[in-house]
Amino acid sequence: SQDPEEGIARKRFTIIYITPMKALAGEIVDKFSKMLAYLKVRVKELTGDMQLSRTEIEETHILVVTPEKLDVVTRKSDSLLLQTKLIIFDEVHLLDEERGAVLESLVIRVVNHIQRKQIPL
Repeated sequence: SQDPEEGIARKRFTIIYITPMKALAGEIVDKFSKMLAYLKVRVKELTGDMQLSRTEIEETHILVVTPEKLDVVTRKSDSLLLQTKLIIFDEVHLLDEERGAVLESLVIRVVNHIQRKQIPL
């Protein structure tokens, strides 16, 4: 059994939380960080304003990103998607709005990644 003092910090996984606006990212990071502190879950913001090293990204459990930043990161490489276990698209109803094309391309990229890697849905 796992020592509760260790939380889940030793487990390697990533959850990507896609927030529609950069302005909300900090609030979401604060909320999740406080809520999940007892599990030692690391939550970080990855937006146009906040840069993270590859090591920081790998050590983060929950990445809060904007669609545009995730688009740039995943266009270059699918390494982030390889360790991702869950992707949350917040405010998905924005598909019908101006920035919806970026969200749509991300959904397609994720589905294609899953199909290429033959990951069961």
